[in-house]
Amino acid sequence: MRILNLAGGKFAPFPVSSQENLLIPKYLLNVDTSYFTENTAAFIEKDIKDWEADSNKLTKYENLNMDVFTFMERISFTFDRVVIYRFLEHVSFTQVEYFIYLVSTVLKKGGVVDVIVPNYETLAQMLLQEDDFDPCYTGFDFQAHNILLTTELLNEPSCPHASIWTKQRMKRFWELEGRFKVKIQNPQFKFDGRDIYLRSIIERL
Repeated sequence: MRILNLAGGKFAPFPVSSQENLLIPKYLLNVDTSYFTENTAAFIEKDIKDWEADSNKLTKYENLNMDVFTFMERISFTFDRVVIYRFLEHVSFTQVEYFIYLVSTVLKKGGVVDVIVPNYETLAQMLLQEDDFDPCYTGFDFQAHNILLTTELLNEPSCPHASIWTKQRMKRFWELEGRFKVKIQNPQFKFDGRDIYLRSIIERL
């Protein structure tokens, strides 16, 4: 099984289901501009072909320092799964549809996309409900609350959040061109210690 992890940093992919066979050998390719590696796209392409041809293949991990848009535009092979954790919200809303198209070009039909984004519906509810807390109530830490909301809604100016995601928006964007079908959504997915995320499993048609 080939897995493409887009801009995941140090986050490893989760199993897609409890029935997933974890013993199946996997080639996991992490593509991110933060990696310190001399690997090239040409090396990765040859390495995957060699791995596929090996009858005794074992699970293998490789990193590639490359912009994910450039990688998907240029690569000639496809994957069984594409993982996108905490990156889609950084894709500008003007580029979301093109990004989804590129994902469709690197994913085999029947393959799945595994996406985790901040759930803006949850964050909006947190923002609207914060006035319900009595300032004298010591159990409410406004500073921590504000840091979480500001980070997840906006992030840092150097790496801003540029698109908004909810369950319905995930379906509208990914199913817009008929290339994908959103199969499973968990709007309270716990990730990195917080249950404010939306996880969606999306099938390539």
